[in-house]
Amino acid sequence: MLSTEWTTMVNIDIFERGTQVLYVPRHAHGDLNHPDVEEGFVTSARRVGEVALVWCRFWSKEDPTLLRTLSCSERCNPNDLFVKNTRPQCVVDSWIAELYGGDDAK
Repeated sequence: MLSTEWTTMVNIDIFERGTQVLYVPRHAHGDLNHPDVEEGFVTSARRVGEVALVWCRFWSKEDPTLLRTLSCSERCNPNDLFVKNTRPQCVVDSWIAELYGGDDAK
């Protein structure tokens, strides 16, 4: 069962595969410069009933040219995501092509 903490009012239409985002954890209180903010991109977004769900991949802080994990995307509360380009879009598109090949599904 999905947590009711996940908002039902978020417009997830802005989150398409490849949309670059900042994940700002709740303890950062909206501070985009907080050291725990993570840069990444959306791999999938959908609604399950009234709940908005977004999955993302994040860049490694040790090597910002690599992803933190190649095994899977991470589910994020869309209220904690801010759209912001941090890499050239061609870099993100290249990673998406490598990870998902020709699969254009969200």
